[in-house]
Amino acid sequence: MAVKVLLALYPLLQGDYRAVEKALLALEGSGVDYRTHPTHTELSGEEEAVFQVLKAAFLAAAEEGATVMWALFTNACEAHDPFRRPERLKRFPPLEIAQKALEGLGAQSVLDIGTGTGVFAEAFASLGLFTVGVDPRSDRLEVARAKVKEAHFLEARGENLPFPNGSFDLAFFGLSLHHLDPILALREAARVAKRVAVLEWPFRQEEEGPPLAHRRSPEELSELFQKALGSPPRLWLEPGYLLALWEQPRAGDGG
Repeated sequence: MAVKVLLALYPLLQGDYRAVEKALLALEGSGVDYRTHPTHTELSGEEEAVFQVLKAAFLAAAEEGATVMWALFTNACEAHDPFRRPERLKRFPPLEIAQKALEGLGAQSVLDIGTGTGVFAEAFASLGLFTVGVDPRSDRLEVARAKVKEAHFLEARGENLPFPNGSFDLAFFGLSLHHLDPILALREAARVAKRVAVLEWPFRQEEEGPPLAHRRSPEELSELFQKALGSPPRLWLEPGYLLALWEQPRAGDGG
């Protein structure tokens, strides 16, 4: 299970920071992700590894004398990760879809918008791309950080991306556009990337996935691109999913 811990440590002898320094040294090389802030330290990783490094940090600090340490634990809910169910991964094979989204692009970087727990970010990172995932839900991002060490994750919405123009080669929506304002999200994606890729459920009523009212036919998806970006996408129509690819107009294309 992945957990996140907010940790603070105080020596009872005020002003003696050697205990804090020793505790931080114990975190280095532990294999647990940590970030130090002015008031506390954040740890994240697998439950047992986090417990062990907390114990080591406390014992190291205690060598300097009486020490107080508090730690707040949060469960990242990895055990109930809906994005990594075997049947879902079979239907939406991340590596296959990532390769289709990248075909012919010669990409070096990708932004995974609505990354969830990092399933598609993991696929892009495995292909050697500089990968960033954004999602508005911090609980899912904690699982993503624990699962996908090769990618970077931050909290943000697809309608307001915190990146300069042209920051990425590819902006990818992995089953996430229907959760967003599609016009704003597509325009933001096109602002920060050369290519925009949208993976969506097929337009049919199914027990799994969003209801038909929240799905879009290929024609409707093309109209969204046309309205938001001025031209329609290329479409891949697979039995289990729909993938739309849109490119920035090149000089001389008349776009």
